Amino acid sequence: MPDIAGLKWLFFDVGDTLVDEWEPVDDIIGQFVREANAYGYPVKIEDVRELFEQCYQNYEQWPMKVAMQTYIQDEGHRKQIQDKLKFHKELERPFPSAAKVLKQLSQHYLIGIIANQSPGTEMRLESYGLRKYVHVLACSAEEGVSKPDPELYAVALKQAGCAPEEAVMIGDRIDNDIVPARSLGLHTIRILQGYGRFQPVQSEHERADWTVESLDELLPLLIPDNDAS
Repeated sequence: MPDIAGLKWLFFDVGDTLVDEWEPVDDIIGQFVREANAYGYPVKIEDVRELFEQCYQNYEQWPMKVAMQTYIQDEGHRKQIQDKLKFHKELERPFPSAAKVLKQLSQHYLIGIIANQSPGTEMRLESYGLRKYVHVLACSAEEGVSKPDPELYAVALKQAGCAPEEAVMIGDRIDNDIVPARSLGLHTIRILQGYGRFQPVQSEHERADWTVESLDELLPLLIPDNDAS
């Protein structure tokens, strides 16, 4: 069991941590496949999903760019296809247990968000019923700095008035969540959800302090005596 003495803040990533991004990501993969097929490229959705997994295994930042370069030989076609693709953020949904988990954790800790998100994170969290549990929001669109830059973490810590050793970062990606948080001295929890679960641990400084499979596993990990109600 972790030593949770002295912990005051839990900082969460959003995508594939509190919010399930599978549907919008798979939707844009489907858009790409349809457009590629329309231009005569025999691309299959299963192959593109597998390529996305490989991209995460290789720490590629832009899997769709890799898909374009892999499957679309003509540069003009790439641009035309890219211009037609749209990420439908409205297809995101909070994980079923997100509200329950945040409610229970908020009885023991202060909650913050550190996330790369397009504008409107606060409104989206409100619509998901999660905003009321969150005390600090540090999001890339509003702060003008993106993970993995540790500066976004520094912004959140400053807003919270929190020392790094008093906080835990909870996220799905080693590159964006675990490594920068560790570099500043935060504790870390990796949650194996979304495509981020395919990222391999390549060295000890990339290894989270604790690893869980889902949000529900945070409760026995972080609540003393599992006093969840």
